Amino acid sequence: MKYQNFMSRMVILNYTKYRKPKPIGESVSHLLKNLGIDKKVKQHQAITSWPGIVGEKVSNVTEVEKVIDGILFIKVTGSTWRNELIYMKKDLLQRMNNTFGATIIKDIRFK
Repeated sequence: MKYQNFMSRMVILNYTKYRKPKPIGESVSHLLKNLGIDKKVKQHQAITSWPGIVGEKVSNVTEVEKVIDGILFIKVTGSTWRNELIYMKKDLLQRMNNTFGATIIKDIRFK
């Protein structure tokens, strides 16, 4: 009987300790932010989402190399495409950052 009363009190205490469950995505975002790696993760997502942001035509002539300090480095197959992408840089930056809802990429360098 004592054990049963003890367990029922523990169950009540445990329920009052815990808050309402949060969606897993919210918890992961909070964890990444607390670890200080949320921007790095989003920068990596920028690398993987490049083809979807620029489209198939541009994606076929470019290759994402890396992101360093918010600068996205892109390798371009030819100088004609490089010049065209330099003119498109402002629009590409805007589309990239709108996709993530924050300024994740500060600049794009084409080579």
